[in-house]
Formats: sequence, C-alpha cells, structure tokens
Amino acid sequence: MKRWLSAAYIAVVLGLGFASLWPHLTVRFAPVEVNKPAAQGLLAQPGATPSALQPGPITPGVARVNLNTASQAEIESLPGIGPALAQRIIEGRPYRSIEDLDRVKGIGPRLLERLRPLVTP
Repeated sequence: MKRWLSAAYIAVVLGLGFASLWPHLTVRFAPVEVNKPAAQGLLAQPGATPSALQPGPITPGVARVNLNTASQAEIESLPGIGPALAQRIIEGRPYRSIEDLDRVKGIGPRLLERLRPLVTP
C-alpha cells in the first residue's frame, strides 16, 4: 500500500508540473494584420509597380555614417566593427574616399564591400 501511495504521489507531482509547463511548451503565433486596401490597390493598377519593386541601386533606409565626423559609438554600430577597429578608423582620419578605409588594419576587401553602402567619406 505504501508503495502505491508513493507512486501516486510522484504521478500527481509530475502531472502538476507538466500542467504548469504546458503553456510554455506550445507554439504561439502572433496575429497578422493584412492591409487589404493597399494590397487591392496594387492589384487594381496593373503595370504600376511600387517604388520598392522598381529596379535601381539598393540603398539602405538608414542614414549613412560619415567616417570623418562620426563618434566611436556611431562607427561601432556598423556591422563587423568593434571598439578597437572603430578606434583605428578614427585615428586614420581624414578619408577622401571609401577606398581609403583599405589602409586601416583589420579592414579587408569583404568588410569594405559590406560597409560601402553604409558609410560616406
């Protein structure tokens, strides 16, 4: 009898623990709102393409960082730039072109191409 009560107690404790964890184990999807008038507007005008779909150079939606006037924090916000590299960029000022970044130790061709649309000299 004692063994049966012990097993029942363990089962109840595990069941309560599982019941309390269950909401955290299930997947919840966020509700999605569809802007129907805008979507219908695109379909209502055949041949009209939104500006986001028109061909042309890709420009980021954020302001470009000026390498000659930016603070260290602004330079560190760029992808692939840490505190030490930001300090070397500041020490290498002034820059007349983006290609001048190539002379900074730690900036190679791949990082230079990543930074090109994000910075101005």
